[in-house]
Amino acid sequence: INPRTIRNYRSSLGFRPVHARSQPLINARHAQERLTFCLSYAAAHCDNVSFSAEKTFEVDISGVVYWIPATRSRPTHFQNQIQFRVVIFGAIWFDGRSNLVFIHGRTNTTTYVGYLQAAFRSYLRQLSRYYFIHDRPTWAHTVLAHNWLRRKRIRGMDNFSAVSPDLNAIESVWSWMNRYIQRNHSNSQQHLEILVQQAWNMIPQNVIRGYINNVPVICQ
Repeated sequence: INPRTIRNYRSSLGFRPVHARSQPLINARHAQERLTFCLSYAAAHCDNVSFSAEKTFEVDISGVVYWIPATRSRPTHFQNQIQFRVVIFGAIWFDGRSNLVFIHGRTNTTTYVGYLQAAFRSYLRQLSRYYFIHDRPTWAHTVLAHNWLRRKRIRGMDNFSAVSPDLNAIESVWSWMNRYIQRNHSNSQQHLEILVQQAWNMIPQNVIRGYINNVPVICQ
């Protein structure tokens, strides 16, 4: 029996293939911060906001796919041995995207400012007076990082809610890129890096605009 026959049989029984996903934990303080942020920006336009984050793309050894009933939710936790791994930093805005920065080694306050410089060096004039959103790791909210943004006339949105990836439009971009990478079946570290860059270059700007326009909708 070949794999296609097995897949078709599973599908005929009402099962669907999924990969596991991680579910962030949210406490009472985070919930209140999220509510406050959403109330403030539910009616806002995000065409002058830059959304940024780090992202890790990983390929595990087995490439395990779960088969579950069509009406059941995906598993929320999955661990396996990692074969290839790429860590990046990038940012998007309504009419563009930053340079994609490949991260080697650990991130700290100093290296984070280096990521900002590498990502935005070609776009600083375009982003003057923009608001800047980043998820809330320690190194992204320091005097050094804030001073760099201020000197470049970029305004940090410091009231952005922690543990709220759905409110950061770039997370949807990462999902689009992940689907592209999965379709192209990375077979080496170098190939994964190439696919990540290709995905970043290929996502249409109108798709990015759609993700950005959806943030106020989520807030509502």
